[in-house]
Order: sequence, then structure tokens, then C-alpha cells
Amino acid sequence: MPASTPRVHDRFFKQIFTRPENVRDFIITYLPSALVSYLDLESLEVVDGSYVQADLAEYFSDVVVRTRMKQGNPADLYFLFEHKSGPERYARVQVLQYMASRWYAHVRDGQSGPLPLIIPVVIYHGTRFWNFSLEFGELFDPPSSDFLPYIPRFEHILHDISHLDESEIKGSIVLQAVQLLLKFIQRPELRDQLPRIVDLLGSLAEKDRLTEYLQVVLEYVFQASEHVDASDVREAFKKLPQGEKLMPTIAEKLRQEGMQQGMQQGMQQGMQQGELQGKRIALLRLMNRKFSLSSGEETLITSVQDQATLDRALESVLFAQDKFEVLGLLQ
Repeated sequence: MPASTPRVHDRFFKQIFTRPENVRDFIITYLPSALVSYLDLESLEVVDGSYVQADLAEYFSDVVVRTRMKQGNPADLYFLFEHKSGPERYARVQVLQYMASRWYAHVRDGQSGPLPLIIPVVIYHGTRFWNFSLEFGELFDPPSSDFLPYIPRFEHILHDISHLDESEIKGSIVLQAVQLLLKFIQRPELRDQLPRIVDLLGSLAEKDRLTEYLQVVLEYVFQASEHVDASDVREAFKKLPQGEKLMPTIAEKLRQEGMQQGMQQGMQQGMQQGELQGKRIALLRLMNRKFSLSSGEETLITSVQDQATLDRALESVLFAQDKFEVLGLLQ
């Protein structure tokens, strides 16, 4: 399996934390209770995390949520969640940039009253320790205390999943399973932990919700982990009461997801040619998610003219041990 990249981890993080119920559970479970007591979390909503500065350059935070305050002015408070898979000294600068831009938008739009409170939360799951200070002012080294009034002072909250004791992994079924997966995704121990993660999700009462989360988890594992293969996934799913039945369903959902995006791009070329092109694009997308393709291998896929051949390749992607198992079907 390919070496994991920040983009793969970010995508999984957003898939989980853009769901209000998961963010709400995280806030209740891990943020200071004195702070949480002021919040009307039933009003919590995920908002657009992008903003545009004067030079029209667009920036993105990972997840931004807004919730009402039970008292105080202004009535809204924002949480900025930034996901990190490696320690970053200047994460503090990144979150300050977002905060300042949000405040500027408040002023630009003519909103009166105090600026909204924004609480930055960095969620980290890298293998190394986060040895950087959380205090923004620590980035400076002024010659004397006379300069301190001119240095911004704030802290971000750090939630270090990788170095949590397992007894500290709490919250809903989903939050526990997600944190375990993030904790072990870059470690060999994931092979032993995967059945536990799948078993946790198996406790979800709603079948549709169970299938949805298992699909997200399965896709992430195949993209991000070098320590788990298809046989490990099969063994983990066997422990679920309906695991054997769910696997084909999830495999088909992943295949159809790639098919749908590919078909949309191929429609303009006519129905038959569009379907062929759609399957090529779907196969490219799924293969690049799971494996790293060379330009020659991508050319091989785009040159296939037979739909049945592409169908066989699409069906084999999910459980293929390596890319050559799939590419061999095209030759």
C-alpha cells in the first residue's frame, strides 16, 4: 500500500468532523467543561471553512463550526479545527491567519458589536511528539519585555490522539473508533487494532449508518496504511454478524462512487463512449487512491477499449494485494 500523505489524512478527518454529531460529541468529551457550559450545542452547525482575502487567494481551514452562546455578546462562537498528521511549528500562524480573516470579514460586512470568539483546536495524530509550544508569543524572541505589548498572545488547544492512553479514548462509538484508527493508522499495530475498530462500529444500531462509516474507514485504511492488507480487512469483517454480507455492499459503493464521477466527465462524448471513458476515469481514480501509478500505467488504463475488461479491473481493485494484480487484467 502507498505511503500515506497529508491529503489522505485530511480527507478522512473532514469526512468525520464535518458531521455535526461527531463535532458536538468531541466538544463535550474533550474540551474544558467550564467553556462548554456556556454553549448551546444544539445550535451547532458546520460552516464554510474557506475565506478570500483582498488578493483573491483562497485559503482553507479543515473544519469550522459555529454555535450559539447561552449568554454574552456576540451570541455566536466559532471553533476552528485543524488536523495535523505531523508536528508543525507554525500551526499557530496558520490558525491566526484564519482567525484574523474571519474577524476582518465581520468588519467588512458591516456587522456591529464585539468580534466573535474563535477557539482554535489542533487535532494531531503523528508518530512523533508535538514538542512545540501552544502559545503564539513563544514564536518571538524580543530583546526585552518592553516589546511584549506588541506581540499577539493566544494559545490553541492541542488534542494529541497518538499519545493518548487508550483509557482516554472516550465518547460515542464513532468518536472512539475514529480516534483508535487515527492513533494506529501509521503503526504496525493497526493489524491487531482493526478488528476492535470494526467491532466498535458494528455496535451502531442503524445498518445504513454502519455501512456508511465502514466504507469511510475501509477507504482510509487502504489509502493510508502500509501495515494492513485485504486479508486483514476480511478477517476483521468476519467478526461482524453481517460482515460477510456487508463487504460486497461496501466494495460496490466504492466502485460506484468512482464510476459516478467518471461518468459525469465522459457524458459529453456520447453514451457509449462516455460510459467507456467513465470507467477508465473511475479505475484511474480508485487505483490512484489505493496505489501510486506511473505515467505509463495511467496510459495503459486510458488506452483500454473494452468495457468488460474495465469492469473486471474495477471489481478487483478493492481486494487487490498490489497494483500489478489489477494491471495484469488489462494486458
